[in-house]
Amino acid sequence: MRRFSVLSSLLLATLVSGCAISLPSFGSKSSAEPNAAPVANAAAADMDPVPAGTVRVVLMRAKNDKGGILNVFQGQRFHASLQPGEFTLLTMCPNDAGYFVTSLESPAQITEANVSRLIEMRERLSAGQQRFYSVALQDLGAVSIQPLVQTAVDWAGLNEQRRLVSRVQLDCVAAPAPLQTAQAAPAAAPAAAQASSAAKAPSVAADGTLTIPSDMVFPFASYTLSAKGGTQIRQRVEQFLAESGIKEVDSVVVQGHSDPVGQPHRKDFVSGERAKAVATYLSREMGIPLSKIKAEAFSDRALVVRDCPTRPAAKRDACNAPNRRVEVVITGRR
Repeated sequence: MRRFSVLSSLLLATLVSGCAISLPSFGSKSSAEPNAAPVANAAAADMDPVPAGTVRVVLMRAKNDKGGILNVFQGQRFHASLQPGEFTLLTMCPNDAGYFVTSLESPAQITEANVSRLIEMRERLSAGQQRFYSVALQDLGAVSIQPLVQTAVDWAGLNEQRRLVSRVQLDCVAAPAPLQTAQAAPAAAPAAAQASSAAKAPSVAADGTLTIPSDMVFPFASYTLSAKGGTQIRQRVEQFLAESGIKEVDSVVVQGHSDPVGQPHRKDFVSGERAKAVATYLSREMGIPLSKIKAEAFSDRALVVRDCPTRPAAKRDACNAPNRRVEVVITGRR
């Protein structure tokens, strides 16, 4: 197992990617005026809607954050460079909603020694959804990220980052429209029958899978959940439950996955222990009965990336980052 958290060809000097963006503007007045200053203290209601067929993440740095740059990359392309008091809007395709926040100039610079200087995020959002996060710079260049509720965002003193142009490219494939038929719709059921059917209908089942990079929540070569990792898991699960509307959890399956590097017995053991650690945390800290939680070790039997180079080691480990993960499959009822 390796602690690098970067995607495949991050060693390229010029960063490349798969899904891209034009930065949405805040408020029609400022976007219409040439050389207008970034909008400060913009009301949330003035934010442009999420473009059709896409998802959006809003990242912001408090004006009192430590000095220094935080760079944002989507896939392998540069998106924005945030200073204290700035925010940025990152629009992505629903099936490609992964991005990095780092105090390094490029994710390609990540090593075992400076892994705290990069956070990899994977969002599972339906088209039209958006999330808000506060990002901050800590000691020694470490990066932290915390979810925010949109209504609680304090826009005072925040300016949209427009110094640099995003290199992210947006090319989302829209879902096909339902087939239209000439057949007439069936006659509506009598109101009494509809009411009776609704009264008997059970609560709606719902499920979803959260993918959490192992490098984000476990120390290097360890299966002991860090305090920061526990917080990340709790926030992800609580956010998913709130967005999915699940009121009662029926079952949780925690799957530990590893990359293909290393001895088979070690990969099996570590992936299984990591799954158990997350399962224990969900039961102990979030009150989900342990009888409803199952931990599984997948080792490297369900790779996301299969064509990684074997050498050099840094490039191999960066390419394999998506394979090192914990997946939490939650089933419940709304």
